[in-house]
Amino acid sequence: MPLLEFLEHSINSFSVTKISLGSLQLDLSWVTFPLLLLIFWLWFSPPPTQKPWTVMTKMHFQDALLPCCLILVLLQPLLSSKCRYGKADFCVFVPNDTILAIVGKDTELPCHLDPNISVEDMELRWYRAHPSPAVYVYEKGKDMYQEQMKEYQGRTTFLRDGIDKGIAAVRIHNVTTFDNGTYHCRFKDGNASSEATLWLTVAGVGEKPRISLRDHKDDGLQAECTSAGWFPEPEVQWMDFRGNSIPSETNISASATSGLFTVASGVTVRDRAVGALSCSIASPLHPERKTASIHLPDSSSSRLSFAAWSIVLLLIFVAPGLIIAGAICVFRKRQQDENRRLWEQVSEQSRQRASSANGSRESSLIYVSPSLDPDTANTKLFLSENRKSVERLYFEQDLPDTPERFDQDPCVLGREQFTSGKFYWEVEVGKRKAWNLGVCLESLDRKGRIPKSPAHGVWAIEFYKEKYRALTYPRKRLHLSEPPHVVGILLDCDARNLTFYNKTDRSHLYSFSEISFSGPLRPFFCLWTLDVRPLIICSVFRQLGEVTSPLEGSELTPGLPGTPIREKATTFSRDGDSPQTRPMSFSPKASPAL
Repeated sequence: MPLLEFLEHSINSFSVTKISLGSLQLDLSWVTFPLLLLIFWLWFSPPPTQKPWTVMTKMHFQDALLPCCLILVLLQPLLSSKCRYGKADFCVFVPNDTILAIVGKDTELPCHLDPNISVEDMELRWYRAHPSPAVYVYEKGKDMYQEQMKEYQGRTTFLRDGIDKGIAAVRIHNVTTFDNGTYHCRFKDGNASSEATLWLTVAGVGEKPRISLRDHKDDGLQAECTSAGWFPEPEVQWMDFRGNSIPSETNISASATSGLFTVASGVTVRDRAVGALSCSIASPLHPERKTASIHLPDSSSSRLSFAAWSIVLLLIFVAPGLIIAGAICVFRKRQQDENRRLWEQVSEQSRQRASSANGSRESSLIYVSPSLDPDTANTKLFLSENRKSVERLYFEQDLPDTPERFDQDPCVLGREQFTSGKFYWEVEVGKRKAWNLGVCLESLDRKGRIPKSPAHGVWAIEFYKEKYRALTYPRKRLHLSEPPHVVGILLDCDARNLTFYNKTDRSHLYSFSEISFSGPLRPFFCLWTLDVRPLIICSVFRQLGEVTSPLEGSELTPGLPGTPIREKATTFSRDGDSPQTRPMSFSPKASPAL
């Protein structure tokens, strides 16, 4: 191959100003300049006092020097050109130095033309080993994504700011280790084209090292330094506190998915007097070095350290328990004080009402035992014969679909309707997992899912998923000191209040005040979850000593044992029936006064 073709081929294979000589790459400017210096030195050197044949040689050399200089000056632009064999009237220029990119960051591949002409209507192509598919292709103002490599889809941006001046670049986002290597930049205008080659070197700076220690007693201390996210293979160095290097065993593994290297390097220290160790890791391509240090425990302090850690761990585990126990005690004490205050307040109100009643039975508290209405019961509920208990079934019963019946929610109403007066009844919930108790409007819509809130005519509390709530909007969480086995319900139609009590510990659960209703109210029950345990309405007719009230003070009219109390005629009228009066016998000893 002639010298000119060899030089031009070498330039096109590597860069605009580089010649490839085997593994050696030379910049033409660094070759030409020393050569010209050598020629000028020979030309202007003083005539030596040498033998005649030496003088003749220099004379011939000086005669040929001027033509040689002219030839080199004329060849320099040609050797520095990027155009291939004169096919294009423009040349592509790229940075001579390698482009350094960091894993996870963005980098750019810049190219520009000489002369500075617009490339807006040209085809610009950046590619790796093969022109297609490419890293990125721009053609006549459009992005040609159909020719893009899968690895670069969604990761490239074309920088258009300088295309009218022949300047263009592609930005690669979120650089990975697989982006490392050679890139080609080709500009094509019709049949004319020119291209150049860029080198992108990727460096990954990993995370800060972590040092762990293992004490092998007589075999010394084993220290291990680990870090991930490096590229290419990093260099690891262990040093003691004096700055002396320590030999180590290092294992480096690469991730198949990310190509990043993970380092695990270990040293064994038999002399504890070393005092401290440091592990530093660096990439050969990046100046940043990540370092971690650790102080070594000596043998005399190891036992004290173990004892100290034992005490610390004991405090860590015991202290929270003590704090929680103290908080529970304080909470329960406050809850008891609050309950006591409420009882005293209710008791005082009860005494005041009792004294103002002047013995009138019409204003007394009435104990009732509501009966369940089978016409309203959902088909998944089973009522006892005496209509005092209800169970949840695993199947639906074949019952007529009447307007009064709940068709979706597992609910049932009591027969009684309340419009005025004050009434108290109790429901045994036992250990059932879920329930709703309260009152609702007689006009409550019973088809479909029933919104359970005062705004929709339901005033109730619930137990569901081990939590007690008042069915307000939004729901209000109730914190009980003891789960109720029996729930007492006090309805004061005249004062428009509804109060729930925990019969187990005689505590107040929740109160609805200023209940707004224009029609009769009825007892409301719902049984959620498939639990065979029933809800039981407690009977008014209990044996002596069984019936107790959560309230103190008397609103019951004093009477002889066995004296019946008659309910008001307006209290239990249902579906337009004539007012009913039902006697209920009670024992004052069995029912402490409220």
